[in-house]
Amino acid sequence: IGVRLVGSEMCIRDRDYYGDAIYEIERYITKYPDGEYIAYAYYLIGLSYYESIVDEKKDINPILKSKKYFDYIKVNHPESDFAIDANYKILLIENLLASKELYIARYYLQKEKWIPAINRLKTILEVYDDTIYVEEAIHRLVEVYYKIGLEEESKKYAKLLGYNYLSSAWYEESYKVFNKDYLNPKDQIQKDKKSKILKTFKSLLE
Repeated sequence: IGVRLVGSEMCIRDRDYYGDAIYEIERYITKYPDGEYIAYAYYLIGLSYYESIVDEKKDINPILKSKKYFDYIKVNHPESDFAIDANYKILLIENLLASKELYIARYYLQKEKWIPAINRLKTILEVYDDTIYVEEAIHRLVEVYYKIGLEEESKKYAKLLGYNYLSSAWYEESYKVFNKDYLNPKDQIQKDKKSKILKTFKSLLE
């Protein structure tokens, strides 16, 4: 969005000029640091950076900058009209950042670079603990610690996953790390049915 300032008022005029918008709004903030529209100004800068995100895997700067301004709204203007959307945008941004960390961690795991993989996975747990990627990150830690022979550390993360996400598919995958013969209850039922049918068929042939 492009923003034009008239005294203390702001007008949205075009969706293509994010850089111009940010420049003009920053001028407003410098001139009116305690102005009536200061919360709106910070929100619009955050939104401008957010809308200019093209490829989060290649360029992380717009993501980090947009988060900085939305965080400002969250901390300094929690009762403003823009706080709800700022909080929502922060959650979306944190999921983007967590997904990037997980993407890199998976790459390191494929290359068997265990330490950098562990560091990336732990970043998700420590920094982005409200995102949808936490469960998989814990499971990957279970896997990698088991693979490098640190079984107690692996069990620690398996317990963490079980305590918080007992019914999740990732907990089931972690359980399989220690129990190679584990079968999902549904799969076990299907296996039992097949076994029963096979036994019945064999009895007919005797």
